Amino acid sequence: MVCLLHITAVNAQSAWLGLKGGLSIPNLSGGGGNPLSSNYTSRLAANFGLLSEFTLTHRFSLQAELNYAGQGGKRDGLQPITNLPPEYQQFVPPGSYLYANFDNKAVLDYLELPVMAKLTWGTPFQFYVNAGPYLGYLLHAAEKTSGNSQIYADSHGQQALPVPAQSFDGNTDVTSSIKRWNVGVTGGLGLAKPLGLRNRLFFDARFEYGFINIQKYSSDGKNNTGNVLLSIGYAYLICKK
Repeated sequence: MVCLLHITAVNAQSAWLGLKGGLSIPNLSGGGGNPLSSNYTSRLAANFGLLSEFTLTHRFSLQAELNYAGQGGKRDGLQPITNLPPEYQQFVPPGSYLYANFDNKAVLDYLELPVMAKLTWGTPFQFYVNAGPYLGYLLHAAEKTSGNSQIYADSHGQQALPVPAQSFDGNTDVTSSIKRWNVGVTGGLGLAKPLGLRNRLFFDARFEYGFINIQKYSSDGKNNTGNVLLSIGYAYLICKK
């Protein structure tokens, strides 16, 4: 990829550098039929980074970015319990789980490197579409839980255990149980407004999907990352042939 960017820079008609930031709306898809990794919905996270764009023609360019991307999802309500205290093991049905009603956020922090082809048209506003692969590296993963609940022996919340309600407030580091690397595809569309000859503002809407199941251990289920990215940014023309 370094060689590709070097060759592109040498042959580029112009080169831009920029900053971008905005909102990530991630979710965890799949589940692998395992209650531990099923029924996630979207949460909100941050997304920001740096970009470089090499324009090859008046319409076609290559763009590379280095971004922080919040991934993960949330699951609220009745769900299986992990990390049970030893005194509760006697209540676990064979091949099943105990359940409780609480809020659970899977917070995954990634450093991502997308490389995209970009097609631009229009004036004075410039419309564009972009698409390409990305490489992701996991910085940190946490399971953030909150709430108080009775504990149940079934997934419908009808068989309460003869124990007091428990607090599920916690912040558990689960980085060691998530694969460090991810590979996926990203793409979307946007709108840019030139400000003179060397400055440009833009709005970008994009979708990402990771191809790799993120769990290291099959007992934890199977999930793929994915998110919608909404960003605003600024780019500056650093050179032009």
